[in-house]
Amino acid sequence: MAVTNRHRRFTIYDMMEAKGVFEANPANPDSRGEDGQALYTGPVPYPKMFYSPTGEERVTTPAEIIVTPLGPKAVGEQRELVHTLANNAQEEADLRAAGWWDHPAKSIAAAGRKAPSMGSDSRIADLESQIAQLQLERNNANAQKLADSKPTGAKPQKSPQQTAQPPGDPFSATS
Repeated sequence: MAVTNRHRRFTIYDMMEAKGVFEANPANPDSRGEDGQALYTGPVPYPKMFYSPTGEERVTTPAEIIVTPLGPKAVGEQRELVHTLANNAQEEADLRAAGWWDHPAKSIAAAGRKAPSMGSDSRIADLESQIAQLQLERNNANAQKLADSKPTGAKPQKSPQQTAQPPGDPFSATS
């Protein structure tokens, strides 16, 4: 069997693994501290990335102009969506109030371009927050109705002893 480069690969990631970089990073589920305790505490809510309200893009690598038989062409341009980080709940609330999006597809759609599909996790979280908002509005409306309702003057119901027929004539009218 011939030995190929595939069997002798050694990349920067192999070096990082050999140095223990991945094991020391608490974002990795298999990370361990010096005492052997697990460092990973699960997904954390912050920092959270937010994307431009208008879908703005920034050029990270300018295009290279090449000459073709059909004329000059710009190739290799790379762009990124303008984004920022929220490091706590207050910053998140401020960014949301300013119109920043929590998913890149929403920002792209706000710019009027065809947005890529969103993952089910994002969709489920959006629907759950929408349900919570609608339930809160419904509860507030019901509370307002109860507060605004005036007594109708309805008489209280009679107890079963008051409505029972006397042991006399069953065909007599009682008031």
